Amino acid sequence: MIKLSPHIQTTVPLAAGLICVVLAGVIWMPLGRDGQAAPPPTTQSTPSDDAPNAIEVLAQGAQNLVERPLFHITRRPPVIATVAEPAPVAITLSLTGIVNDENDRIALMRLSNRPDLLRRRVGEKIGNWEIEEITDTSVVVISSDGERQVISLSSGNP
Repeated sequence: MIKLSPHIQTTVPLAAGLICVVLAGVIWMPLGRDGQAAPPPTTQSTPSDDAPNAIEVLAQGAQNLVERPLFHITRRPPVIATVAEPAPVAITLSLTGIVNDENDRIALMRLSNRPDLLRRRVGEKIGNWEIEEITDTSVVVISSDGERQVISLSSGNP
């Protein structure tokens, strides 16, 4: 017969006893007080219709890891490009001069978005405005939304 050291002779029975206690606890835990198995929980979680599918969430996470490796030196937060919309430019109308002809008057006007000089008579349109009246020193225009403005030679813009 093999002779074991005194240390092993005491360790083996202690280990065997500990294993028996653990197994007894594992078997006894699911049993109720009366010795019968405890009933399974009655509430089950059901995924809602608007909850994301677990497989889709995992696939998205895996795709992010492939595109941007977790511990790579070049890993940076994703850049989201935003384009600012330019502010609308208000077009103004200025009176440069008035030509008095024998029969009618002609207004010499400029739009702020165009470099050329425009010649208009009463009733003609210039941009969003229509010329209603031309006097010796001013022009009365009506905008497309019905607002009436008087532009004089001395002030230029309204």
